[in-house]
Amino acid sequence: MNEYKDGATYFVTLECFHHQPLLARPRLKQLLLNAIQETKKQFGLHLGGYVILDDHAHLVFVAANADSEHLGPMTYLRARFVRAWRELEKDVNDATFWEHGIKARVLADHDDLRAHLDYIHYDPVKHGLCERAYDYLWSSLRIRVDQGIYTEDWAELGPPASLGRFAPHG
Repeated sequence: MNEYKDGATYFVTLECFHHQPLLARPRLKQLLLNAIQETKKQFGLHLGGYVILDDHAHLVFVAANADSEHLGPMTYLRARFVRAWRELEKDVNDATFWEHGIKARVLADHDDLRAHLDYIHYDPVKHGLCERAYDYLWSSLRIRVDQGIYTEDWAELGPPASLGRFAPHG
């Protein structure tokens, strides 16, 4: 993927340096959520879903403008977050927060989109951070429940069937 395609839907994974739980504190999760919202406004992205875990985050978004450079919004998001992190944590000026590179893929169709959104929303359960996906505060699931897209008891009986078609980044 060399550049964004106007109207294409992307699944992105941002990984903390050496998979350390650098996002474990709620305050840092909130900083990342703030950076996501700012990036959304700056680049005109439609945010389909997100989850922020302790050592990585996933996003699904639609690129509104094809004139962005390769992964420009995600580079901006990461830089914006690091700037806020360094203001908060004065002793981390030379520290690295993110792994080098950004994992991103274009989603093929509606079924692929639904599988990736289900993956995002189930990920906190998979990682043992909560028993019910709805109870995890740092994901877009509650927003999607309010919109009627998911139910509050979604996936309480186990992983959704759509995860069977989900292929992680290679």
